Amino acid sequence: MVARASASGYWGLGLEAAKGRAQIPSLAWSPRSVKCHQRHGEGERCLGAGGGRAPSWRVLGSEGRGRRVSSARIVRASSREIEEEGKVGVIFVCLGNICRSPTAEAVFGECVKKAGLAERFLVESCGTGGGNPNWYQEGGWSYHEGESSDPRMKQAASERGITITSTSRPLNEGDFGRFEYIVGMDESNLTAIRTAANAWGIPREGEGSYKVLNMADYCREHNVSKVPDPYYAGGFDKVIDLLEDACEGLLDEIKGQHGL
Repeated sequence: MVARASASGYWGLGLEAAKGRAQIPSLAWSPRSVKCHQRHGEGERCLGAGGGRAPSWRVLGSEGRGRRVSSARIVRASSREIEEEGKVGVIFVCLGNICRSPTAEAVFGECVKKAGLAERFLVESCGTGGGNPNWYQEGGWSYHEGESSDPRMKQAASERGITITSTSRPLNEGDFGRFEYIVGMDESNLTAIRTAANAWGIPREGEGSYKVLNMADYCREHNVSKVPDPYYAGGFDKVIDLLEDACEGLLDEIKGQHGL
Protein backbone atom coordinates (compact mmCIF):
# COMPACT_ATOMS: atom_id res chain seq x y z
CA MET A 1 0.00 0.00 0.00
CA VAL A 2 1.42 3.40 -0.93
CA ALA A 3 2.30 5.67 2.01
CA ARG A 4 0.07 8.70 2.37
CA ALA A 5 0.16 11.49 4.97
CA SER A 6 -2.96 12.13 6.95
CA ALA A 7 -3.98 15.22 8.89
CA SER A 8 -3.52 13.27 12.12
CA GLY A 9 0.19 13.00 11.51
CA TYR A 10 0.34 9.33 10.53
CA TRP A 11 1.66 7.82 7.32
CA GLY A 12 -0.90 5.12 6.47
CA LEU A 13 1.16 2.11 5.56
CA GLY A 14 -0.87 -0.97 6.26
CA LEU A 15 -4.06 -2.15 7.90
CA GLU A 16 -2.30 -4.57 10.22
CA ALA A 17 -0.09 -1.80 11.57
CA ALA A 18 -3.08 0.49 11.95
CA LYS A 19 -4.80 -2.18 14.05
CA GLY A 20 -1.77 -2.32 16.31
CA ARG A 21 -0.62 -5.81 15.26
CA ALA A 22 2.52 -4.65 13.46
CA GLN A 23 5.56 -3.51 15.40
CA ILE A 24 6.38 0.20 14.96
CA PRO A 25 10.10 0.63 14.27
CA SER A 26 12.35 3.46 15.41
CA LEU A 27 12.86 5.80 12.50
CA ALA A 28 15.16 8.41 11.04
CA TRP A 29 14.22 10.80 8.26
CA SER A 30 16.40 12.26 5.56
CA PRO A 31 15.55 13.74 2.14
CA ARG A 32 16.19 11.31 -0.68
CA SER A 33 18.80 13.66 -2.06
CA VAL A 34 20.62 13.80 1.29
CA LYS A 35 21.87 10.68 2.98
CA CYS A 36 21.97 10.41 6.77
CA HIS A 37 25.55 10.86 7.99
CA GLN A 38 25.07 10.58 11.73
CA ARG A 39 25.06 7.46 13.87
CA HIS A 40 21.94 7.14 15.96
CA GLY A 41 21.05 5.16 19.03
CA GLU A 42 17.99 2.99 19.48
CA GLY A 43 14.83 5.04 19.06
CA GLU A 44 16.65 8.27 18.18
CA ARG A 45 15.53 10.31 15.16
CA CYS A 46 17.69 12.10 12.62
CA LEU A 47 17.49 15.90 12.99
CA GLY A 48 17.40 16.42 9.23
CA ALA A 49 13.63 16.34 9.01
CA GLY A 50 11.97 18.72 6.62
CA GLY A 51 8.95 19.40 4.49
CA GLY A 52 8.25 19.77 0.81
CA ARG A 53 10.59 16.91 -0.10
CA ALA A 54 9.97 13.21 -0.63
CA PRO A 55 10.85 11.54 2.69
CA SER A 56 13.07 8.50 3.03
CA TRP A 57 12.32 6.65 6.24
CA ARG A 58 14.92 4.36 7.78
CA VAL A 59 14.72 1.85 10.64
CA LEU A 60 17.30 2.50 13.35
CA GLY A 61 18.82 -0.51 15.01
CA SER A 62 21.04 -0.63 18.08
CA GLU A 63 24.13 -0.03 15.93
CA GLY A 64 22.62 3.00 14.19
CA ARG A 65 22.63 1.51 10.69
CA GLY A 66 19.57 2.31 8.61
CA ARG A 67 17.40 0.25 6.32
CA ARG A 68 14.25 1.25 4.51
CA VAL A 69 10.91 0.70 6.18
CA SER A 70 8.65 -1.90 4.67
CA SER A 71 5.31 -0.79 3.26
CA ALA A 72 3.57 -2.79 6.00
CA ARG A 73 4.46 -0.21 8.67
CA ILE A 74 2.84 2.94 10.00
CA VAL A 75 4.87 5.84 11.37
CA ARG A 76 4.09 9.22 12.86
CA ALA A 77 5.11 12.29 10.86
CA SER A 78 6.11 15.25 13.01
CA SER A 79 3.88 18.31 13.17
CA ARG A 80 6.66 20.33 11.52
CA GLU A 81 6.84 17.94 8.58
CA ILE A 82 3.10 18.18 8.04
CA GLU A 83 3.14 21.97 8.33
CA GLU A 84 6.01 22.34 5.85
CA GLU A 85 4.79 19.78 3.32
CA GLY A 86 4.51 21.24 -0.18
CA LYS A 87 5.86 24.69 0.72
CA VAL A 88 8.60 26.46 -1.22
CA GLY A 89 11.59 26.66 1.12
CA VAL A 90 13.77 29.78 1.12
CA ILE A 91 16.57 30.31 3.63
CA PHE A 92 18.78 33.39 3.80
CA VAL A 93 22.39 33.04 4.89
CA CYS A 94 25.01 35.48 6.16
CA LEU A 95 28.03 35.21 8.44
CA GLY A 96 26.57 35.41 11.93
CA ASN A 97 22.81 35.44 11.28
CA ILE A 98 22.35 38.63 13.30
CA CYS A 99 22.25 41.40 10.66
CA ARG A 100 21.67 40.70 6.98
CA SER A 101 20.02 37.29 6.81
CA PRO A 102 17.44 37.81 9.60
CA THR A 103 16.50 41.09 7.94
CA ALA A 104 16.17 39.33 4.59
CA GLU A 105 13.96 36.74 6.28
CA ALA A 106 11.71 39.46 7.67
CA VAL A 107 11.58 41.48 4.43
CA PHE A 108 10.89 38.43 2.26
CA GLY A 109 8.23 37.32 4.71
CA GLU A 110 6.48 40.65 4.23
CA CYS A 111 6.78 40.32 0.46
CA VAL A 112 5.07 36.94 0.37
CA LYS A 113 2.33 38.20 2.71
CA LYS A 114 1.61 41.15 0.44
CA ALA A 115 1.47 38.75 -2.51
CA GLY A 116 -1.03 36.56 -0.66
CA LEU A 117 1.42 33.66 -0.71
CA ALA A 118 2.44 33.36 2.93
CA GLU A 119 0.96 29.86 3.21
CA ARG A 120 2.96 28.69 0.21
CA PHE A 121 6.40 29.55 1.61
CA LEU A 122 8.74 28.34 4.34
CA VAL A 123 11.13 31.21 5.14
CA GLU A 124 14.05 31.15 7.59
CA SER A 125 17.60 32.44 8.01
CA CYS A 126 20.89 31.13 9.35
CA GLY A 127 24.63 31.84 9.50
CA THR A 128 27.96 30.29 8.60
CA GLY A 129 29.74 30.24 11.93
CA GLY A 130 30.01 33.96 12.61
CA GLY A 131 33.74 33.82 11.90
CA ASN A 132 34.60 30.47 13.46
CA PRO A 133 36.25 28.43 10.66
CA ASN A 134 35.34 25.00 12.05
CA TRP A 135 31.65 25.73 12.58
CA TYR A 136 30.52 22.97 10.20
CA GLN A 137 32.91 20.30 11.46
CA GLU A 138 32.24 17.74 14.17
CA GLY A 139 32.48 19.52 17.50
CA GLY A 140 32.38 22.90 15.76
CA TRP A 141 30.41 25.85 17.08
CA SER A 142 29.15 29.23 15.89
CA TYR A 143 29.50 32.72 17.25
CA HIS A 144 26.17 34.38 18.13
CA GLU A 145 24.24 31.10 18.13
CA GLY A 146 21.11 31.54 20.24
CA GLU A 147 21.37 35.34 20.21
CA SER A 148 18.76 37.73 18.88
CA SER A 149 19.60 40.01 15.97
CA ASP A 150 21.90 43.03 16.26
CA PRO A 151 19.91 45.80 18.04
CA ARG A 152 21.18 48.36 15.51
CA MET A 153 19.75 46.27 12.68
CA LYS A 154 16.48 45.78 14.52
CA GLN A 155 16.17 49.50 15.18
CA ALA A 156 16.81 50.45 11.55
CA ALA A 157 14.29 47.84 10.39
CA SER A 158 11.72 48.90 12.98
CA GLU A 159 11.84 52.47 11.67
CA ARG A 160 10.57 51.08 8.35
CA GLY A 161 7.89 48.92 9.91
CA ILE A 162 9.93 45.71 9.63
CA THR A 163 9.99 43.39 12.65
CA ILE A 164 12.95 41.02 13.03
CA THR A 165 12.21 38.11 15.35
CA SER A 166 14.64 35.32 14.43
CA THR A 167 17.28 33.80 16.71
CA SER A 168 20.76 33.13 15.35
CA ARG A 169 21.62 29.59 14.32
CA PRO A 170 24.11 28.02 11.91
CA LEU A 171 23.33 26.32 8.63
CA ASN A 172 22.89 22.56 9.11
CA GLU A 173 22.66 19.44 6.96
CA GLY A 174 18.88 19.27 7.15
CA ASP A 175 18.55 22.70 5.56
CA PHE A 176 19.62 21.27 2.21
CA GLY A 177 16.52 19.08 2.25
CA ARG A 178 14.09 21.60 3.70
CA PHE A 179 15.00 24.57 1.49
CA GLU A 180 15.08 24.71 -2.29
CA TYR A 181 16.61 28.20 -2.32
CA ILE A 182 19.68 28.84 -0.14
CA VAL A 183 20.47 32.52 -0.56
CA GLY A 184 23.81 34.01 0.53
CA MET A 185 24.56 37.69 0.95
CA ASP A 186 28.07 37.71 -0.56
CA GLU A 187 30.67 35.43 -2.15
CA SER A 188 32.17 34.43 1.19
CA ASN A 189 28.74 33.18 2.31
CA LEU A 190 28.32 31.21 -0.91
CA THR A 191 31.76 29.64 -0.48
CA ALA A 192 31.00 28.72 3.14
CA ILE A 193 27.68 27.12 2.15
CA ARG A 194 29.33 24.99 -0.53
CA THR A 195 32.28 24.09 1.70
CA ALA A 196 29.94 22.84 4.42
CA ALA A 197 27.81 20.94 1.90
CA ASN A 198 30.89 19.19 0.55
CA ALA A 199 32.09 18.31 4.06
CA TRP A 200 28.68 16.88 4.93
CA GLY A 201 28.49 14.82 1.74
CA ILE A 202 25.53 16.76 0.36
CA PRO A 203 24.99 16.23 -3.40
CA ARG A 204 26.32 19.09 -5.51
CA GLU A 205 24.03 21.71 -6.98
CA GLY A 206 22.26 20.23 -9.95
CA GLU A 207 22.41 16.78 -8.37
CA GLY A 208 20.40 17.70 -5.27
CA SER A 209 17.11 19.56 -4.96
CA TYR A 210 18.55 22.86 -3.77
CA LYS A 211 20.03 25.99 -5.36
CA VAL A 212 22.67 28.31 -3.87
CA LEU A 213 21.97 31.89 -4.91
CA ASN A 214 23.59 35.32 -4.49
CA MET A 215 21.05 37.74 -3.04
CA ALA A 216 22.55 40.70 -4.93
CA ASP A 217 21.77 39.04 -8.27
CA TYR A 218 18.07 39.77 -7.69
CA CYS A 219 18.43 43.52 -7.17
CA ARG A 220 16.72 45.47 -9.94
CA GLU A 221 17.19 49.03 -8.74
CA HIS A 222 20.75 48.66 -7.44
CA ASN A 223 23.79 47.51 -9.38
CA VAL A 224 25.71 45.60 -6.69
CA SER A 225 27.57 42.31 -6.37
CA LYS A 226 26.86 41.74 -2.67
CA VAL A 227 24.84 42.83 0.32
CA PRO A 228 27.62 44.23 2.55
CA ASP A 229 27.99 43.29 6.21
CA PRO A 230 27.10 46.31 8.38
CA TYR A 231 28.30 44.80 11.66
CA TYR A 232 31.57 46.78 11.70
CA ALA A 233 31.18 49.18 8.78
CA GLY A 234 27.64 50.37 9.49
CA GLY A 235 25.19 51.18 6.73
CA PHE A 236 22.15 49.38 8.12
CA ASP A 237 19.72 51.50 6.11
CA LYS A 238 21.62 50.74 2.91
CA VAL A 239 21.39 47.01 3.68
CA ILE A 240 17.63 47.30 4.04
CA ASP A 241 17.42 49.18 0.73
CA LEU A 242 19.27 46.36 -1.02
CA LEU A 243 17.26 43.62 0.67
CA GLU A 244 13.91 45.20 -0.15
CA ASP A 245 14.98 45.46 -3.79
CA ALA A 246 16.40 41.92 -3.97
CA CYS A 247 13.50 40.28 -2.14
CA GLU A 248 11.03 41.60 -4.71
CA GLY A 249 13.20 40.31 -7.52
CA LEU A 250 13.73 36.94 -5.87
CA LEU A 251 10.02 36.47 -5.23
CA ASP A 252 9.20 37.25 -8.85
CA GLU A 253 11.79 34.68 -9.96
CA ILE A 254 10.41 31.99 -7.66
CA LYS A 255 6.82 32.75 -8.66
CA GLY A 256 7.78 32.24 -12.29
CA GLN A 257 9.57 28.97 -11.58
CA HIS A 258 6.70 27.54 -9.52
CA GLY A 259 3.78 29.05 -11.42
CA LEU A 260 2.56 31.00 -8.40
